[in-house]
Amino acid sequence: MLHELANYAAKYDIATLPGFKAKTAKWIIALSEDGKFIDLIEDNRPFPLAPDLDQGELIAGGITRSHFILDTAEVILALGDNKKAIEKHAFFINLLQEAGDVEPLLKIISKTLQNQKALAEIQATFQTKKGNKNDAITFRVGDVYPIELDSWHDWWQEFRQTLKSRNENQAEMICFLSGEKIVPLATHGKIGGLTRVGGQSSGAALIGFDKDAFTSFGLSQSENAACSEVAAATYRNALQHLINKAPAPLAGTMFLTWYKEPIPDEDDLFDIDDLDNPQAEEAHALAKVEKLLTAIKDGQRPDLLNNRYYILQISGAGGRIMVRDWLQGEYKELATNIKQWFEDLTLVSPNGKGLANDFKLSAALTRLVSYRKNDSKIFQRISAELPPLMPRLWRSIVNNLPLPDTVASKSLAYIRSRIHQDEDTSSDNLDRIACALLKAWLIRKMNQGGKQMKPYLNPEHPSPTYHAGRLMAVLASLQNRALGDVGAGVIQRYYAAASTTPALVLGRLVRGAQYHLDKLDKRAAIRYEQLLGSIMVQLGDKLPSSLTLEEQSLFALGYYQQRAELFAGSKKSDNANIDTDNKN
Repeated sequence: MLHELANYAAKYDIATLPGFKAKTAKWIIALSEDGKFIDLIEDNRPFPLAPDLDQGELIAGGITRSHFILDTAEVILALGDNKKAIEKHAFFINLLQEAGDVEPLLKIISKTLQNQKALAEIQATFQTKKGNKNDAITFRVGDVYPIELDSWHDWWQEFRQTLKSRNENQAEMICFLSGEKIVPLATHGKIGGLTRVGGQSSGAALIGFDKDAFTSFGLSQSENAACSEVAAATYRNALQHLINKAPAPLAGTMFLTWYKEPIPDEDDLFDIDDLDNPQAEEAHALAKVEKLLTAIKDGQRPDLLNNRYYILQISGAGGRIMVRDWLQGEYKELATNIKQWFEDLTLVSPNGKGLANDFKLSAALTRLVSYRKNDSKIFQRISAELPPLMPRLWRSIVNNLPLPDTVASKSLAYIRSRIHQDEDTSSDNLDRIACALLKAWLIRKMNQGGKQMKPYLNPEHPSPTYHAGRLMAVLASLQNRALGDVGAGVIQRYYAAASTTPALVLGRLVRGAQYHLDKLDKRAAIRYEQLLGSIMVQLGDKLPSSLTLEEQSLFALGYYQQRAELFAGSKKSDNANIDTDNKN
């Protein structure tokens, strides 16, 4: 994993110099060439090679230090009466003065900050623009950003060396990353951007050994995973770059994805970032993957044929980075497995009018927690409830493996909770995304029921419980046809019980169906009787008494696909034109 992070840094031209990392300044203090304050500009400007001190360097020798050139507003502008911030402000100015011997623009900045009138003007402007004391600030002198110059880099590295403790007796070790003999770095710098997944705002370490239980063979601290300063900076900056461009977390997990060789955005198979709209659909996702696979097979895309993918799933645990999973493989294999994922999910639309669109993983996750109407905190619940499931679910998708049983149980729970809370009974069909997940789960179990699952209704399915679900769909349709909208109908009142113990419920509903048949015209009544009769033949002598998880899933899919068929009024089925007055 560290090796691939180092390769990523090299391939994507990420700066790996020790003492530097990518930072973003929210505010730019604009000065004239002679140091006069011009303006405070809100810019959110990224700097890929900003100076940086790790925590050990900031506190080495018990001295309070600041960062260099770019730091928080509290430090640079000496905001408030915080004693430590005032000490850091003084240190910040002192660094600028020292570095000013090699870069005159830095001396200009230091003089401006020492000018109380100029500093007060900048502070007042900052307050007027409602800046936050933790906002990052840097400088522009004339048209030049001193942070982007390299004239001070040698001075900076020499300064950093003065902060390091020297142990003449420290033995050389083999670097985990480079394989070279090195003097190992005692502690590794922290990586930011993980507060959304449990990390500390001050950052989290990927490699760290601060407890005896984490050490072995008499080694201390990071000697247990020896890395040189350059190697540590390489993996850390690569990881920070991936975190900075990562999509929003899913279920408390951050997904860092990349390829061995850079590829165009349109060929990126990791499209899971649309969390602002969890219902967003990808109508052409399957077609896109199929097109890529065809191009690879026909030799049109040799750049993709030998490419590889990498997936690093991480979260934070206080000051540590927790690696939840690490996946890698061939691009072609990934495309094949994602194609299979979408095929397994393919399902008729709820109204029976063609196949439903593909959907994003974020939409699938919303079906793995209980349904709540107008839920504005659904992703907070996903982050709290689904972290243990996420690595297994993602591995199932990427490697074409069976889905965890939890996917089925939670999808069924979602269906039942939605039936009880959803006031819209215009279609009386089940949630199609939850049903698609059930279909994929069944198919990947590779049993008789799963092998027989098709996108559309299968009147010849071998499972009686599938036909029990079909039976309930017809009974619900019959009631609606005979009585119209009666509020809580068959589905709202009986689905939960029928989907677990059909023998206790469906027999009574079938006996009551004659009342509804009597209210129909003769032609419609005959068609319903014929359809009920054909389903009863498939059911056999008796209804199932209690259902397993697999059977409950088949019941739900039988209901969903039969209901969709009724809505569509398919001419290919023996129930043609039934329910044509029902509109989805």
